[in-house]
Amino acid sequence: MALKDILVHIDDTPQCDKRVKIAIQLAKQNKAGLTALFARADPGLKGFEPNMAKRHQAHEALSEQIHGKYAKLAEKAGVELVWITAKLPSNLEQLMNQVIQQTQQADMIIVGQYDEKSASGSIPEEMPEHLVLESGRPVLIIPYAGDFKTVGKKAVVAWTPGRESVRALNDAIPLMTEAKKVKVIAINQKKKDKRPSGVTVDQAAAHLARHGIKVESDQFSTRGVDEGNLILNCLSDERADLLVMGAYGHHRLRQLILGGVTQKIFEHMTTPVLMSH
Repeated sequence: MALKDILVHIDDTPQCDKRVKIAIQLAKQNKAGLTALFARADPGLKGFEPNMAKRHQAHEALSEQIHGKYAKLAEKAGVELVWITAKLPSNLEQLMNQVIQQTQQADMIIVGQYDEKSASGSIPEEMPEHLVLESGRPVLIIPYAGDFKTVGKKAVVAWTPGRESVRALNDAIPLMTEAKKVKVIAINQKKKDKRPSGVTVDQAAAHLARHGIKVESDQFSTRGVDEGNLILNCLSDERADLLVMGAYGHHRLRQLILGGVTQKIFEHMTTPVLMSH
């Protein structure tokens, strides 16, 4: 799938600059349009308070201020930028609905990892998780710690023969076409199973190779190390700038129930992560 419509979430946190620069870089690389969605909530906003209009005006003014800065970056890169200012809601549930509605026309979503140190209550703590499970789109999550000059030049793909992993592998292809190295890894993949177990890690790597991607494969056994830590160790060993994996879990009335490895990566990611569900 070609990336022609990328959506990046905008807020007023210090980490926003990082993900916008990555979004512009990927839009330029893929000759894609870039939509920036400024969306934040004001939990203290009440429907009948005297200064309600002023709060909405301040929201619009802040959006325009941020827009001006990023418009210059996009223009310099030759990227078409569409700016959307979401209405200022009074609660995080409404904010999530706003963002999910806008993702329906995007090929990929770029969002930041939640950072409790800079949190002001205007962004849901689990927004990336909700987007992965509810949007139906691949989500590229940018960690709040670290600087990332490239995304997809050295990638690690965590492979399991399941729908989520299959989607993530194919969703990530546009990010890996110029990769110097992609490593597809399987953890505890059963070698001797009488029942068909799906595509092996070697076959998954061969699929990427047919797309012209430089790729190799490997298999690991946890042997006392949990799978999440093993993946994080592999990212460090490979000096990877991208992790690709399927997100395992579901939501019930906005209550998230995530798989152990998925939760581990959300909490401890050290490099940009593309997740699909």
